[in-house]
Amino acid sequence: MNPSQTEERITRMGTRHWVFIGSMVALDFATGQLTKSVLHASGVSNFVRLDMFIPVTLWMLTRLIVDRFGVLTAYQFAWGVLAIFAFPGAMLPGPLKLIPAVIQGLLHDAGFSLFRRFPRGRVFIAAIVGGFLSKVILMLLRVQVLGLPWTKVTQALFGMQALTSIILNAAAAGLALVVWSRIRNLQITRIMSLRP
Repeated sequence: MNPSQTEERITRMGTRHWVFIGSMVALDFATGQLTKSVLHASGVSNFVRLDMFIPVTLWMLTRLIVDRFGVLTAYQFAWGVLAIFAFPGAMLPGPLKLIPAVIQGLLHDAGFSLFRRFPRGRVFIAAIVGGFLSKVILMLLRVQVLGLPWTKVTQALFGMQALTSIILNAAAAGLALVVWSRIRNLQITRIMSLRP
């Protein structure tokens, strides 16, 4: 076999990468179902989105393992499609869920790709900036499309959720880096891994 063909095979995404990404989406969705149920009953998730800690960690790990632009956009699109059927009225109705999901994936992908020279910093930038801007887009859609009144209560709720989102996403990015440092040299990670 020609060495250039071998190199091409190593640098291109294959079936195993897509299966891995799909598995991470399924894991994200399953853990989300459990944590949302528990936290929603307590009312905590109305103010602090604690249920997002595990998903953000999974997003960051997925991109660390399969390090290609578009991975998190595809991840969020797949998650959004599942959410349309599993939570038809939650967050945003129907296909509107795809707008913030895909934009969030693009923002996370951009953070990872634009700051590639800062291996640890790019994880925090992608998680924090992408998470915050997706909250802004979600609120914008709720106000402009769904007609949610932009009252002081709505503003206070948005401010609290945005602030806690920054803290939570930073913590999740930190956990993803800790996990990554422990799994990056495992055989299974090397099989799934795709480096730039």
